[in-house]
Amino acid sequence: MAAWKMAALWVAAARPRVALLAVLPAVLLLGGCADPGAGPGGMGELLSGLSAPQVPPPAGSQPPRLPMDPLAAFAMAHPPGHEGSVEINGVAEPARVLRAYHAASGLECREVMLGSLGQERAQLACGPELAQPLLRGSGRR
Repeated sequence: MAAWKMAALWVAAARPRVALLAVLPAVLLLGGCADPGAGPGGMGELLSGLSAPQVPPPAGSQPPRLPMDPLAAFAMAHPPGHEGSVEINGVAEPARVLRAYHAASGLECREVMLGSLGQERAQLACGPELAQPLLRGSGRR
């Protein structure tokens, strides 16, 4: 038998082995997908939180309300321009809502000027609590 015929037969016989070696890694990788709960470290651990059933809250239930700071309560209850007084540490202080805006966090924020002439200071209330202004002096007019 000629050498070229033997080489051709060997190549023809090797093709199924090459194809098997090419497909084998894909079969091994995707084999874990068939049963998501099979074995530790399998796809079941990765996907376990994705298929959890969502249970709606009972009818009539309300989310718990956060305790609101008195100044934040005043700021959220009134529109810009409103003047009134807020009791802070047992002392009633004059307060004026300067402006309202939505922060990047999505919370509604209001700037409040506390105190009287010469003793004014700006406070920022975002949602149910007080916040620190990002820019120093932003509340001064």
